[in-house]
Amino acid sequence: MRVRDRVLINRKVREFVKDMPKGYEKQKNKVLIITEILQANEYFLTVREPDQIIREEVEEQFDTYTR
Repeated sequence: MRVRDRVLINRKVREFVKDMPKGYEKQKNKVLIITEILQANEYFLTVREPDQIIREEVEEQFDTYTR
């Protein structure tokens, strides 16, 4: 994955986590939240990587910001 794509994914996930209601990650299933992040960002459709790789990167960033 290109560095530029990782940086933009990081930014999009950080913004989503920042806008989440407090405690949202404890109320909802992680898989559901990752799906919401992917659906909320049309940018992910332009990344030239398989969906699984994008999902893994989003999960990694999400884990970083919700620890």
